[in-house]
Amino acid sequence: MKFSRLRVFSIAALTAITLAAQTVPSSAHSNGAAIAAGIIGLALGAAVADSAHSRDANIYGGPPPAAYGQAMPFSPSVGVTCYPSRRQCLVNNGVIAWNWTDRIYPQY
Repeated sequence: MKFSRLRVFSIAALTAITLAAQTVPSSAHSNGAAIAAGIIGLALGAAVADSAHSRDANIYGGPPPAAYGQAMPFSPSVGVTCYPSRRQCLVNNGVIAWNWTDRIYPQY
């Protein structure tokens, strides 16, 4: 489930305000626990918002290969062969068919 940063921040802020507004017995005049709970809520909200984004493939690499092995080459059109292991489509003379490569293996 995806959460927007604004939604997570608003939930965390509402939680902090609710905890801070709770009545405290007269012997305890410190709002330290409410402030700490608000900070923890904001940290959790930021962590949830950050985890909703996909990982950068340029930094972490692509997804792991399929557990069942390499996929076989296939031909989406006459004279064009796509190789899943290379994520490229080639025409019969060995030149990369960029239009088919972009269509079959889009770059995100």
